[in-house]
Amino acid sequence: MKHSLKVVVGGLGMLALQSLLMPSSVFAQNGGDALFGTSLCGFAIVVLALNIALLFWVYKDAEKRGASAGAWLLVVFFFGLLGLLLYLIARPKGKLVPCSECGKQKPITDAICPHCGKRVA
Repeated sequence: MKHSLKVVVGGLGMLALQSLLMPSSVFAQNGGDALFGTSLCGFAIVVLALNIALLFWVYKDAEKRGASAGAWLLVVFFFGLLGLLLYLIARPKGKLVPCSECGKQKPITDAICPHCGKRVA
């Protein structure tokens, strides 16, 4: 799973690099306002950084709760805010506590740890 997360983040990094290069060349050719181009590029960087942070949070949260982290990462990546809303509705609810057997975080309501499969009280 960690390898697939690195591949997704690496792909997003390449996408970010392409988006950084494209706006400056488009505005330079059109003779547009330099301040507008710079602020648009800065806004795009902030939005991209927020999206990457959101994807990372969804992946880690789903992993902790025993849900399919890779699948939820793809849903949120392709559907954006709608995917995030679906995840927030469907994710296992409850406070996270450490499992007494493996020590990983699990929902307090789960009688069986989603990570090690042991029955915990």
